[in-house]
Amino acid sequence: MKRNMLAVLVIVIVAAAAILLTPIALAGAVTVPVSQITFSENTSGGALSLGGHCYNSTGDGSVLSCGSASSTTVYEYYFLTRSGGLLRTTDTTINSTAGSTNITISMLLTTPSQLVNLGSMTLSGGVGNRTHTVYLSIDQGVRVSGTYKLTVTVDASILLAGSSKVAKSAAGFETTFKVP
Repeated sequence: MKRNMLAVLVIVIVAAAAILLTPIALAGAVTVPVSQITFSENTSGGALSLGGHCYNSTGDGSVLSCGSASSTTVYEYYFLTRSGGLLRTTDTTINSTAGSTNITISMLLTTPSQLVNLGSMTLSGGVGNRTHTVYLSIDQGVRVSGTYKLTVTVDASILLAGSSKVAKSAAGFETTFKVP
């Protein structure tokens, strides 16, 4: 009976150690940088428009700085932030009776040493305003100190209620952030 209890105790200790040490081994550190870049998209007028403090509305080609990456523990990153996904979208004002839209958001990340294609995500739903937040960290290549650049391209197909013609619209922006 004592041997069985000892065996169970050893298994519990080994499992707990594995859970606690695996994130540190994967990240190679106890803390990791996490950058959040937020922008908005609006399709309510039948065309795509972007906004937010990371979006350069002047159209002059300049790249806005969106601040620095914050530091978080590997446990918070792997168990909370990472599980929410790379791109999180909040419907701000969506009206399905006013029309429908398909939105594709494509992203490229330029790190101090390489260009990383983060892929694209497609959203479907009513027309209106959405807020998107991109979370970048070690899984996307944000590991070392330096300046990073995120290039975002948004393509939309918009069908307003009462119309038979799908409007195609595209917009994009670039923003930088620093990892100390």
